[in-house]
Amino acid sequence: MRLTILGAGPVGLASAALAASRGHGVTLWSPRGGGTRGILDAVLAEGQVSGRFPVRVAADLGRALADAEVLLLAVPGHAQGQVMRRIAAVVQGAPTVLVAPATSLSPLLLDRLLVARGIRAPIGALAAPPVTARRIGGDRVWVGAVRRRLWLGAVPAAATARLAPLVEALFGIPTTPLADALAAALADLMPLLHAAQALAPAPGGSADPAALGRLLAALTAERDALAAAFGHRLPTVDSFLEELGGLAAPDPERALAEAPHALSFLLALGRATQVPMPVAEATLTLLEVLSGRPLRGNAILAELDPKTLARQLLKGAAA
Repeated sequence: MRLTILGAGPVGLASAALAASRGHGVTLWSPRGGGTRGILDAVLAEGQVSGRFPVRVAADLGRALADAEVLLLAVPGHAQGQVMRRIAAVVQGAPTVLVAPATSLSPLLLDRLLVARGIRAPIGALAAPPVTARRIGGDRVWVGAVRRRLWLGAVPAAATARLAPLVEALFGIPTTPLADALAAALADLMPLLHAAQALAPAPGGSADPAALGRLLAALTAERDALAAAFGHRLPTVDSFLEELGGLAAPDPERALAEAPHALSFLLALGRATQVPMPVAEATLTLLEVLSGRPLRGNAILAELDPKTLARQLLKGAAA
């Protein structure tokens, strides 16, 4: 397939290497431009995916989207709204779009932006990207893990059955269908894990496993109660971490970028559905104290209107 990856950070480069290793044609585009600096015609991967894999670097978004069969949006959740608006303004036709991770129901925002232009494209909502990775420099990337399993919802939900085999063909990873994009957004435990790691430090800069486990379990219990309000059952903590290949290393910078975005999403839906979320509230408050700045707010959810959205999702669950 002809795959365009929108986002040239570690996950974008590693996903490009993984897809190219399976014979797919891959184009890379960097929203800020700097991500593809140093990449000519190939990505050099080390670790769980190893080798030199051909890619095409697109200088602008129009060229990146031209002739693409599948688009993979591989940027952090807090930056997805800006990139989605750029995509929706330029895209032609109705290519399949995959969003990884599908945080805060961002696939619904992209769908609304496309529909406003008369475009109806199937949008896959992945609970997590297909890889974990670290940029080594230039055109080199370290692939720390290839996911053992992916979880996928879709917009519209009926497209999930068609998109799951497509994701498996792209990345060679078994893909489990979820009910919808909301289930995929709630299934992503990585932001909660990053928050727990930031708040459960141990000597040496790592996280205290027992404290981390308790905090993550408490956050997940609130997430599960919220999911139950919408009629969803999600992967357990153990299954999620096992399929991801285990715990990621603590990353304080990432925690302060992604965890507040996800916690604000949970709290907004919790208020709209009257599901109490005291641990999520306290966790977000502590992250604000540690950072010394306000961290609340979720630009994607603000555009979707949490109360109206929650009513629509609850009606869908009841149906």
